Amino acid sequence: MTAYINLNGMKQAVLAELRRSVGRRARITVLGDRWVLGSRTGAQQVFPDVETLADALVDQHLVDRRALPDDGGAEFERILAAGTHSAPPMDAGRLVRALLLSADTV
Repeated sequence: MTAYINLNGMKQAVLAELRRSVGRRARITVLGDRWVLGSRTGAQQVFPDVETLADALVDQHLVDRRALPDDGGAEFERILAAGTHSAPPMDAGRLVRALLLSADTV
């Protein structure tokens, strides 16, 4: 998914959507292709890709899953099945919702 985000020039838009999804509960930044999750206490976790970050956001209850549509992450699975270069275009908001839903169903 990180390749899809980079290929489509979506990193800053995805970052903004992820930040919106966690609100003031955490801080998210990007350093190159690594995603950094900072807690309110100052602790930081570094993730190699956005999927791993999404898993951590869900596992740590930083996202209100009631605010996510209930399609079970099917849109995310369609992107993965299509491959990075032939995946259908998706805006950052839909991509982040699909990532978080997919993480929630694992």
